[in-house]
Amino acid sequence: MIRRILASLRSNIGYKLLALLIAIVIWYSVVDINDPVETESYSVHITVANESYISNGKQIYMIEDQYKTVTVYVKGNRSELKKISADNITVTADLTQIVDLDRDPVMVPLSVTVPGISASNVTLSRTAIPITIEDVASKEFAVSVDTGSSVPGSSYEVGIATPNPEKIVINGPESIINEIDSVVAKIDVTGMTQDGNRKAELEIMDKNGEALSQETVQDDLTFDGGVPDVSVYVDLWKKQSGVGMKVEYSGEPAEGYNVTAVSTTPETITVVGTDDALSQLAANGNIITIPEGYVSVSDASSDVTAEVELSDVLPDGLRLASSTAGTVTVTVTILSDETKEFTLDVDDIATNNLDPDLTISYDQTSIQVRLNGAGSVIDDLKTSDIKASIDLKGKDTGDYTVNISFVLPSGVSLDDEVSIPVHLKEKATASSSSGSDKGGTSS
Repeated sequence: MIRRILASLRSNIGYKLLALLIAIVIWYSVVDINDPVETESYSVHITVANESYISNGKQIYMIEDQYKTVTVYVKGNRSELKKISADNITVTADLTQIVDLDRDPVMVPLSVTVPGISASNVTLSRTAIPITIEDVASKEFAVSVDTGSSVPGSSYEVGIATPNPEKIVINGPESIINEIDSVVAKIDVTGMTQDGNRKAELEIMDKNGEALSQETVQDDLTFDGGVPDVSVYVDLWKKQSGVGMKVEYSGEPAEGYNVTAVSTTPETITVVGTDDALSQLAANGNIITIPEGYVSVSDASSDVTAEVELSDVLPDGLRLASSTAGTVTVTVTILSDETKEFTLDVDDIATNNLDPDLTISYDQTSIQVRLNGAGSVIDDLKTSDIKASIDLKGKDTGDYTVNISFVLPSGVSLDDEVSIPVHLKEKATASSSSGSDKGGTSS
């Protein structure tokens, strides 16, 4: 039975679909001919009339964004509604119709007109809106520049960005003016390789770091001289990498101790600057001096480290590139008169009890060893006189940090223990064919 029904439905399927389409067209035609009565809704922005009734120069009204639009419901024949759009509808808040100016907020009644539609067929989602009447406030703000995530060409950074105008005066309700924190000119500098002007988008930020809505800016605020057309002149600075640092320390170490080395981490930095500043830097061998006062070794009997803010020591016209950390660590190596530092190659470290099936590797190529002894002994000591070894007994594959043992000449001692990270791995396996040869036969 079911099969017969399905077969019947499948037969002449093209004619059946055509019949359905004709039925739909006929139904819509009948509906249009009958021109039924329907209700349509439209979102309409409210127009304020007779603003001078309140805006007398000392006070101003404010409407919250949520009350600046209203939904209008229009009832009529379909043919009439097709001719209507939100742009044809006018919703007016006439400030002269306020009944009680002492009320807070003040309620303003709304009126609506829809061309060709009787007033009895038009309703509003609300019949009045609240407004707040406040004193007028005025404040001057400096304009800052924000390039966002945009960056110039690879060899450049934004050096100086100068907005025009540099300051603007904003007028409006006191509550809004008091919430403004900053005025920002947003520009895009993507791919710039030459100085020049960029048109800016102005954003007014509140104290929560959020931009005021465009409705608030347009409806509630005014600017001295009218809405400013802001532009920004971008002065690009070139990058210079591989800039070294010379450290001038102050003071003297404790008696019997000497400064043997001064180093910085990182060793070099990248700066950006004006052409004149970079030329002067090149004349100085691309070296920046950290002057006395930032690092002191007075009475020191051990190494001295200090963190230096690079921005404090950069010459005028230079600043750190955005990829460079703001501080540098200065390390001053201080040794006693009878202490000397030696550099040993890691390949000269003997590996005792290394499993024959394992190989060893290191993260570094050398180690530093400090030795103590009489001055005459230390002065004559050579690297070849120092015997270093590590014990790997019982260690399988893995990563370890092991202490280094030393055999030293008479009269020489280790200043401090030395350890080294090591990595143990299995030796590379032989090919499968040689592996089968090694297997042999069982007896």
